[in-house]
Amino acid sequence: MPDPYAASRQAGERIEALYARPLTELAADAAPGSMRYALLDSFDALQYAERAVAFHTEQLHRLTGPERAMGSVEVGHIADAARRLAHAVAVRDSHAQVLGGVLQSLHRTPGTTTPVPGPMPSAAPARSR
Repeated sequence: MPDPYAASRQAGERIEALYARPLTELAADAAPGSMRYALLDSFDALQYAERAVAFHTEQLHRLTGPERAMGSVEVGHIADAARRLAHAVAVRDSHAQVLGGVLQSLHRTPGTTTPVPGPMPSAAPARSR
């Protein structure tokens, strides 16, 4: 069975690489309205969606176990569980796609270096026409 948390694991690693800090530190001082806050909020939504997929998958496995009797009521429960699982997968995939696209567009900038004091560059002379 594939890793049900692969998308959030990859996104979390990418966010940590962008900011060069662990997610727990990033979340501690993320200001609402900032890009970091938006990324972490999307990351949380992706994790929640992955947990929903895992939960509904387990629910469907319980309902379709070999020891279960299959009557008309059970078939209705199975169909409902399958519908909920499909919905959870769609939500997870859309969160993963959006967050993945945003993370691909972001790049870590080199650290700020202390400028060396020196003469200010002069402005280029204006050209006359």
